[in-house]
Amino acid sequence: MKKLLLLFILNCCAWTALHAQVIRGTIKNSATQEPAYAVSVRIKNSSDGTYSDDRGRFQLSTKKKLPVTLLISSIGYEPKEVEVLQFNTSLEISLDPGSILGQEVVVSASRVVQKKLSSPVTIEQISSKEITNSPQLNYMDMIQGLRGVDVTVSSIGFTSISTRGFNTSGNTNFTQIVDGMDNQAPGLNFPLGSAISLTQLDVDNIEVLSGASSALYGSRGLNGTMVMTGKDPFKYQGLSVLVTQGVNHVNNKNNGDPVAPSPYYDWAIRYAKKVNDRFAFKINSQYTQAKDWVANDSTNKNGPGSRFTDPNYNGVNFYGGATSTDINPFLEGALAGEPALAPIIEPLLAKPNYVARTGYPEFGYLDNKARLFKINAELRYKLNSKVEAIMSGTYGTGNIVYTNDTRYQLKDFKVGQYRLELKSDNWFVRTYTTQENSGRTVIAGPTAQYINESWKTSYDGNTGGWYPEYTAGLLNALANGASLTDAHLAARTFADQGRAELGSPRFNQLKDSITNTPISEGGTLFLDRSKLYNAEAQYNFSDMVKFMSVIAGVNWRLYSLNSKNTLFPDKDKPINVKEYSAYVQLAKRLAEDKLNLSASFRYDKNTLFSSPKVTSRASAVYEPVKENFIRFSYQNAYSFPSNIQALQNTMSGYNSFSSGGSSLLLNDNYQFDKYPPYTLESVSAYQQSNDPTKLKRFEYNDIKPQSVNAFELGYAALIGKRVLFDVLGYYSTWKNFIGYANVANTPGTNDVTAFKDHSTYIQYNIAFNGGQMVNTYGYAASVSVDLTNNFLAKVNYFSDHIKNKNNSQINNFNTPNYHINMELGNSGFGKKQEWSFGTTLRYKPGYYYVVSGGLAAGRVPTSAVIDAQVSYKLIKARSGIRLGATNITNKYYSTGVANPNIGAVYYVTYAYNIL
Repeated sequence: MKKLLLLFILNCCAWTALHAQVIRGTIKNSATQEPAYAVSVRIKNSSDGTYSDDRGRFQLSTKKKLPVTLLISSIGYEPKEVEVLQFNTSLEISLDPGSILGQEVVVSASRVVQKKLSSPVTIEQISSKEITNSPQLNYMDMIQGLRGVDVTVSSIGFTSISTRGFNTSGNTNFTQIVDGMDNQAPGLNFPLGSAISLTQLDVDNIEVLSGASSALYGSRGLNGTMVMTGKDPFKYQGLSVLVTQGVNHVNNKNNGDPVAPSPYYDWAIRYAKKVNDRFAFKINSQYTQAKDWVANDSTNKNGPGSRFTDPNYNGVNFYGGATSTDINPFLEGALAGEPALAPIIEPLLAKPNYVARTGYPEFGYLDNKARLFKINAELRYKLNSKVEAIMSGTYGTGNIVYTNDTRYQLKDFKVGQYRLELKSDNWFVRTYTTQENSGRTVIAGPTAQYINESWKTSYDGNTGGWYPEYTAGLLNALANGASLTDAHLAARTFADQGRAELGSPRFNQLKDSITNTPISEGGTLFLDRSKLYNAEAQYNFSDMVKFMSVIAGVNWRLYSLNSKNTLFPDKDKPINVKEYSAYVQLAKRLAEDKLNLSASFRYDKNTLFSSPKVTSRASAVYEPVKENFIRFSYQNAYSFPSNIQALQNTMSGYNSFSSGGSSLLLNDNYQFDKYPPYTLESVSAYQQSNDPTKLKRFEYNDIKPQSVNAFELGYAALIGKRVLFDVLGYYSTWKNFIGYANVANTPGTNDVTAFKDHSTYIQYNIAFNGGQMVNTYGYAASVSVDLTNNFLAKVNYFSDHIKNKNNSQINNFNTPNYHINMELGNSGFGKKQEWSFGTTLRYKPGYYYVVSGGLAAGRVPTSAVIDAQVSYKLIKARSGIRLGATNITNKYYSTGVANPNIGAVYYVTYAYNIL
């Protein structure tokens, strides 16, 4: 194999030598005399071109006869033309730095390269150079400061991104594209964040489209799309190393943080090589390890009391307390056995007396040792000057936590994504697959409930159990003169005798046994081995159709859902869900190219639903004055329910499920047609009052696609090449809006008294379509100012709102009334511009946040987060040292209830070949 590879490379080199002359040279930054890397070098009026390497060197093969003119260009430099008169001379070229404002180009807005300033829709962008000067630890954290973006941080390794107000952990209506591949988990359907995305050193560009983007990127893009592009090994060459060492959980005791100060590690390496003009490769790897932030919200979900005052206490981040029973039947049994207790028991029987099992706090229960490892390799081969073949593979594994209907510890998960692609200037054909293995995922809520049942059952008619013991302890304490509150505390202490304490051998043995037993066999282990297969092609007809721009594409996708009945109803065999789609985009320039009109249409078919859907987008961009653009867009977008929204059948607690809304589940599995569902709120009211009239039937239908009509008007301008200004407003109308509702039924009986005991009723958090129109609207503005001498200041403001919301739905619209983000930085100052710094501020007022599935609801406090860094370049060593901190004030903040509070990380970074 090695001999064949060597022969292949030698043949490539020989082909180049026999057919072309070579132009060589070196490019430097005129201000600092540093090598200028990744600079485009092209021959004028020719397709021949290359890029400078990490030492500023370039080598360009051509068949052109002399003289030729080289076009030298790169964002951040003034373009230059250089005439070449002979081949045997090494050129020395200096480029003058220039302003980058208004020069950024994007692809995601229209699937063609265009200036961001003239984009028909709102796009936010992060470049590799911005990442280099950012104080954040990684690019996922940088995204928090983009205009229009909301995030939920579940843990160090899991950040969920969304736009325009719809903010939740694991948003299935936000699409993340990495090098053309949908980065979603095949089974769960939400983006995997940084788990198998690009490494820190391999990011070339990130583009975030706010709002609906379904016309070009499919029905998952209702809440936005993020398009990430990795570095081309032909363009970005050499060895790069990034080593970050830091510390978090500083001053933990004063911030209610149970974790002691701990080290933070993040190491990344990238190597890329252009072997010759035809063949290049790259390999990337990154490893992150830290003691994670811990969710420790002790708010009682069952009322205003605490775990010391409410016997039915069920804390947000205390797991196991969802097991709750009215102990009145046990009190009645005690009264029947000992009538002399009537003076104590009869007053208690005047109302229900619900008591919850004792829960376990997250710290010490879930493993907070976060780690992420990912590796990527890519080969590129140019079949000729216009066609390139690409083969890549990415693999990720680790231990992280994310929040949904409970907290999930994704332990030893594994995800792989593999791609084959052929592309040219005006077409591509791409195929890829994503394969996942859920590892030994720990579901916090039900696992804790099963641990409680394992060390002492709640009730057994033959042996008694925790609740009979609790009742006996309560009556004994009351008989001895204790207050009711103290009696309940004494009863809990009595019933908890022999409890499997956190960290004890008994606890660990029970936890391991339960989490290693599949859900389908009575444990809590996921067996998700779902896969995604995708094939797509696109063609740009610009060479054939001259009077307008025409782009068309097709896409085929297969979800093979394989969870062994632990996530989906796929007990007998995997469930295959297929999607077919086709799209076309038309664009025309008018009025001396000052007006650009475009329209897009997309056809989507999902085999779970009978009818296909057509999505459309129309836009107009007008340039009344040079570098001033007015944009307007309209989109009618449909979204098929995701596999989770349609088919999920996941245990979230004892006799509790997170559920899709398809009739396959609701009728065939849950028997809603025989044993009707009631709203969980009304079930709770019945339990507290014993009044059956409190029960309220929940009306349901088979889930169907939702749709949105979205309008946006914006204005962007570049003033004097120093000030970039952008303002926008949008308004959207949603139909058949998909939200969630908490309901319960009593399988096997229609006797409503079954709601008295959680062992005889089941509760569900189901996805369903709301029956009324929902409107969202918002506005935003941003200003970027080049202050000269490499100083750059940015500020953005945005505000998102919802009205006419269906109060029976959990809509995941979790956002403050407004956000303010600010940045100030300098990319080079000092005698040789060896110093640099960057600072950011993110301000959010307090807001209400609801976690789907009933895990929690509450107010997120106001936060003002400041990040800062200062760097020094060791120019001769091609290295740099950075000293920085995220959340430098160490004032802990949260991005959502039931999620962890986040403190500071103080760090030092060494960077090699990242100047």
